[in-house]
Amino acid sequence: MKQVATTLFAVLFITLLISSCTSGRKRNSDFLPPVKIEIPDEIKGDKELVDIVESAEKAINEFSDNIEQIAVDGKDILNKNDEDLTLFDQMKMAKMAVEFISNSTQMATTLDKFDTYVKSKESQGIINDAQLKALEQVALKFSARMDEIDAKYKKYYN
Repeated sequence: MKQVATTLFAVLFITLLISSCTSGRKRNSDFLPPVKIEIPDEIKGDKELVDIVESAEKAINEFSDNIEQIAVDGKDILNKNDEDLTLFDQMKMAKMAVEFISNSTQMATTLDKFDTYVKSKESQGIINDAQLKALEQVALKFSARMDEIDAKYKKYYN
């Protein structure tokens, strides 16, 4: 039992080490082009909301690139049944999961900002249609990007 725990710890350590060394990779030119979210004139004076929209744009692009990287890196193992995965395949999947999580921190930060902003404005009773429309644009852009990724990679995976 102790040997299994030691082996798992070593695998996790190696995965984290590899992840930290590869997190600075350049953007793949075959990925979908970056999403651009236009900031409506009506909200340009709301610095907090503009920051949220800009952060969301960056987070959507980061998240999109990370999903596409998983699709590229995992093409050989993501279609396998669990019982067909070798130890190496499982280690590769663990590495991809760690990289995805460590490279997707912007999304978590942005979701928190988004939620805090909406709750704050709603509790004050001061959220208006322009603000809601800007927030809705973020959600629509994210949804559209997920649909684009699904369509692009659907033919590669079962």
